Amino acid sequence: MFRLYGFFTQNSLKTLYVLEELGSEFEFQFVNLGEGEQRSEEFAQKTPVGKVPLLEHDGETLFESGAICRYVANVSDSPLYPADKMQRAKVDQWMDFFSCHLGHWFTKMFFEAVIRPKFKLGDPDEVGVAEANKFANQQLKIIDGLLQDSDWLANDELSIADLFAFAYIEQHRAIEFSLDAYPNVKQWFESIDGRESIARARARLAM
Repeated sequence: MFRLYGFFTQNSLKTLYVLEELGSEFEFQFVNLGEGEQRSEEFAQKTPVGKVPLLEHDGETLFESGAICRYVANVSDSPLYPADKMQRAKVDQWMDFFSCHLGHWFTKMFFEAVIRPKFKLGDPDEVGVAEANKFANQQLKIIDGLLQDSDWLANDELSIADLFAFAYIEQHRAIEFSLDAYPNVKQWFESIDGRESIARARARLAM
């Protein structure tokens, strides 16, 4: 059985969404970052980086959300991470794109709008927010064009790339970033948002 350690972060949600979509049997262990539980001696023995999400399986531990999503889909022999090398590479491609680009900009805006004031981390980085907003809009236009001719990001069916990307894009609600200018992205987002796996994952965090 898998055991996943996580918090309310989008990185934790990525892994929860994939595990629930797979129908995997797993335990979820909440780690309260606000209380510093990730810095406990017990948690430090599980991971050298002291961050969530963290997966335990068969006596081994694994960190980084992308690695966890790929691993659990691999273990499950799921088409969410296709066996075909090119199709798999396309899944990796879009996961990397969201980690390095569009997801990065959404997370920057989320940090400044939500995390910084909540934890009293000083004044917002207005220049950084403006930059993030500019690049997010540029890259959403690209994704909207892609989704004009396809229902999914990587291949002809839902993959871990879609669930991974969804966890980033759903931050738009908290930062009041409208998707109205990107109708194909909005339709893609709503199709995933309505899945039972998403509801089950959120229920674990009582969201």
